[in-house]
Amino acid sequence: MLVLQDVQKSYGSHSVLQNVSISFELGQCYLLLGENGAGKSTLFKCIAGDEQVNSGAITFDDAPNVTELSALQYQFFDSYPLLKVQEVIRLFTKLLDQPAKVNALYAILDIVAFEKTLIKNCSGGQRKALSLYLAFLLNKPIILLDEPFADLDLKKKKQLITFLRDEVANGKCLLIISHEIAGFESLFDIFCVMKDGAFVEVGTVEELQQNYVSPVFPGLEGVYFEITGQVLGGTTR
Repeated sequence: MLVLQDVQKSYGSHSVLQNVSISFELGQCYLLLGENGAGKSTLFKCIAGDEQVNSGAITFDDAPNVTELSALQYQFFDSYPLLKVQEVIRLFTKLLDQPAKVNALYAILDIVAFEKTLIKNCSGGQRKALSLYLAFLLNKPIILLDEPFADLDLKKKKQLITFLRDEVANGKCLLIISHEIAGFESLFDIFCVMKDGAFVEVGTVEELQQNYVSPVFPGLEGVYFEITGQVLGGTTR
């Protein structure tokens, strides 16, 4: 279990995470939602070790270093600009003791179509696909995904959903930031809503759908609207 206890993160006088306490279990998929600036991406960076917390603790059972157990999918992959995509993948594979077997993801993301392209010449969508692939190649128990469904067509989104379900069934803990959830609700086990650097609601999808019934929007979009008064991507009241 990944445990955050009273985690606080500030940039100067601006507080981004405010005494966040929450637990994430292996074999579960968590959806994190909140308006821009709510603290979601900063939370991911703190778990992955890209940012140091100002106070509080992030632990995983008896592991001495939580950052070594997590993999973060970045929005874009900008490293090794003069290497080809396939060369970057080969490099990562050779450096890892036990790289994951994720050939299915290679096909889903259609990496073969741009595997011979230099990183510097890749589009934003191609760089994001590479980042997503590498996150799973690292073979970590905790995977942090930031808008993984963007830039994919409907067929690939459905294939990715199936892949992610299999990863959860195999014991991975997936934490996903995504504003694209309509039709994908079955992927998520736990729904977490952030506001102003804190979690304002956390519960199973079934619990929250029973507690928050929206006459305006169906599914989790309706739950989010009832909790925050916002639609995904904009404010309505």
